Amino acid sequence: MPAEPPPESRPGRAAPGPRRPLPDPQEVAAAEQRLNSPTPLTLRLLGVVCVATLLPWVAAKAACNQRDSPIRQPHDLPTDVLAKNAKSAALELAQRAASGRYREAAELARGDVAKELGDADARCATEPAPCEQRRSQSEHVFTRAVIASRGPLEATVRTESRVGQAPPERFAMRLQQDEGRWYVVRRTPLDGPIDAPVAPDEMVSPIAIREVPAGQAPGNLSVTLSPHSGAPHGSAPSSGTANENSSSPPSEAPAQQP
Repeated sequence: MPAEPPPESRPGRAAPGPRRPLPDPQEVAAAEQRLNSPTPLTLRLLGVVCVATLLPWVAAKAACNQRDSPIRQPHDLPTDVLAKNAKSAALELAQRAASGRYREAAELARGDVAKELGDADARCATEPAPCEQRRSQSEHVFTRAVIASRGPLEATVRTESRVGQAPPERFAMRLQQDEGRWYVVRRTPLDGPIDAPVAPDEMVSPIAIREVPAGQAPGNLSVTLSPHSGAPHGSAPSSGTANENSSSPPSEAPAQQP
């Protein structure tokens, strides 16, 4: 029986090639250095940018939160300016009355409302304890008002005043305009919320007919249209925003004068 040929002479098997030389360690280190990303210089520059951004932000935050001067209160506007707007007049009267300043509130009222506020101020002289308690909480009195209906010469406004933790005081007011000023001529307690649907007795006419002033053609009539036609029956009052600042500037344009 013939002997098997040596493995080197077996057909179909190639002879192993020469071994590749090992790379130089210095070349490997240089290649790794070239592939290193980000580089230490990039990291240092990113740190500088981060510090330059955060430090001014922290300084500005600390400066904004530090109050060296007292908080400024809104400017006190004269009564004539506040009374040029129906909503502002009712809002200011409610704010003053809820704060115990009945004599100042009477400046924005006429008729029975002015007499009622005058009597309340007179009671403060005989029974000062309730008035002093209200006046001591004047900084915690918040009042808001909404217009239920508005005409050129008449308007109905609802107000809500909160005095500390006491239940809110709500009133429905009827206002009239005279010589560019609005006065509260009727004030009745309001049972429901101030944003409830408008009642029929709160609606006012959006049109006012007045005689032409002297010096113009006699016999003519002046028709004035209200800028606010008033909310229809069953809808919410026309103003949905709340004003909570006493002596705040007027929030709507006054009625046009003929």
